[in-house]
Amino acid sequence: MIKVIVATPKGELLNKDVESIVISGDTGQLGVLQNRLPLLTKITKGFVKVNSNDVQYVGIVNGVIDFKDNIATVIAQTAAIGTSEEDAFKIIEENDLLIKKANKQKNVDFVAAEKELLKNIKEMKAAHLD
Repeated sequence: MIKVIVATPKGELLNKDVESIVISGDTGQLGVLQNRLPLLTKITKGFVKVNSNDVQYVGIVNGVIDFKDNIATVIAQTAAIGTSEEDAFKIIEENDLLIKKANKQKNVDFVAAEKELLKNIKEMKAAHLD
């Protein structure tokens, strides 16, 4: 068995024993079976197909995979699990849209707070003039 661990800045996404994996990285696709020689490869935008009782695809954006001693460790900026490659990347896109929307709202809140602060400063200065 191969242990697959996928981690992102948000925490561990997957920790599972599987029969084999297929890596789609910057240099193409590579199948990995148990007892393979060590491997280190970059995944700018690709996936790790996890083969066990069920097949899962882990979409990866800006990551690296290290395979050694039957442990595949993936560290990625962004990752999502789906039933297909398309499904995994659809989840990543949806999550990115939610993050962009939240960031936009934070910017709007910041601008409103900044305007309120400037208004209060002007009122304080006017009060000191009296």
